[in-house]
Amino acid sequence: MSERYARLSSLPENLYSVGSPVIIAAGALLKDNQTGKVLAQLKIRNIQNKTIKAATVTITPLDTVNQPLGSPVDHQYLDLNAARNMDFGQKVPISLPDAATRAFSATVTQVIFSDNSIWTSSGAPWEPLSAPVPLLNAFLDSELIKQYQIKFGSDCKFAFKAEQDLWYCSCGALNHRSEESCHNCRRTFASLSDLDLEQLKADRDERLQRESAEKAVAEAKAKKTRKLAMILVPAAIVVIVAGSLIFGSIKNSSAYNNAAGLLASGDYDGAAAAFEALGDYKDSADQAKQAMYDKAMALMSYGESGSDEGLPLIVPEGEAISSDANLSKLYYQEAIEIFESLDTYKDSRKMADSAQYYLDQSVKSGAYNNVLEQLENGQYIEDYIDAFWTLMDIGDYEDSQGLASLAVSKIFECIKEDFGIGDDDRWKATYDAENQLVTVAYNMSPGSALTPEEFLSSVDANSRAGIEASIQDTWYVFDDVFMDYLGVPCQVCYYLDWDNGEPVFTYAG
Repeated sequence: MSERYARLSSLPENLYSVGSPVIIAAGALLKDNQTGKVLAQLKIRNIQNKTIKAATVTITPLDTVNQPLGSPVDHQYLDLNAARNMDFGQKVPISLPDAATRAFSATVTQVIFSDNSIWTSSGAPWEPLSAPVPLLNAFLDSELIKQYQIKFGSDCKFAFKAEQDLWYCSCGALNHRSEESCHNCRRTFASLSDLDLEQLKADRDERLQRESAEKAVAEAKAKKTRKLAMILVPAAIVVIVAGSLIFGSIKNSSAYNNAAGLLASGDYDGAAAAFEALGDYKDSADQAKQAMYDKAMALMSYGESGSDEGLPLIVPEGEAISSDANLSKLYYQEAIEIFESLDTYKDSRKMADSAQYYLDQSVKSGAYNNVLEQLENGQYIEDYIDAFWTLMDIGDYEDSQGLASLAVSKIFECIKEDFGIGDDDRWKATYDAENQLVTVAYNMSPGSALTPEEFLSSVDANSRAGIEASIQDTWYVFDDVFMDYLGVPCQVCYYLDWDNGEPVFTYAG
């Protein structure tokens, strides 16, 4: 099946306007290859603590040389429940009026929160934020990175960075300057921003010297212990006991660092198991929870992309998965289980709700794509009936109503074959989703120069009665068929010419 949508252009990632409660994380301009329409899609992310229930955006269509094309288009996202770090809008296509649009700009003009407070744009420009800088790129020294993580925490992966009225925490989370502590890990702006790099280097050098000296002392003690063991067995026993205690401490420290390394490398299950094995050593219990939280967040990311790169997180090594499996659904299901098991850890409860929302959207998306396949490649009436019922189940999702009408027309083509009128293109059927009504239309004389009024005045009472009786008989047949197949009533309309004017007769039972 050929691709229905072609990408025409994209917005820079993570557009932000000073003071805004959201960023425009991504945006794309698409062309519908079936209808020729041009659509814009935005992914908007909540970057503050209040839940968003509605938002308004303004899209400016641009031509091939980025000049404005017609008037800007306003669009409102309603019935949202977007908590912090949740995205919305990415599943909602916004139709643009001019098919010549080849680029666009976008701004968020208003945001309404669940407490009914309102943010309105000040008109500040929307400009891309720079990406957070990994520690490896910032320091180019593994021992300096280790020293940074000793100072601030083993889960630090990025360098602190302030930008406009925002700041990136070392955990990677984006915060507003008005927030003194990171909303994700609670590290403070003051401690991160006051980093003395020269002092950090000095601490690194001191630690390396200390570790080298400790290693030398340990080696000397081991040599002396071996010598004393040959002379005094009781003394050796004492040394062995003391050494066991020291070894236990070193072993725990080594195991903790190994677990941190597993977490940094993305081996979330291995890291969680390693931290749990350490019991109450340092903050191992919390780190075990953090490992599973990070896994769930990674699954959320894979759920959005549907990439098979996340399969190792959910499929045991050596096992296979069906090639037509809905990967996003599997990722979100696993994420929900993890967030629910973490319960009150950080914002796991909110994230479980978010994952459930995106799971529902993913299921609808998978069903919608199956319907597209059925409608394009179906051969039997059962294919189209199944497609219609699927569209009823997923409700108001993307162009479900338009596809429901297409399914009805496909079903009607099959019915026409059964009634022996398959070659007669004067018949057609459409579906009104709002009123749940099928309309079967018959074109009596295509291209007629008469108006319906002129036609009615040209026929006598007997002829008119005969036509109306025929319409009533037709309605009985088609109403029974559509009620049986779809549970939807039918009306029959006869047109003089359905491309020009109103129906001459309508019968709806």
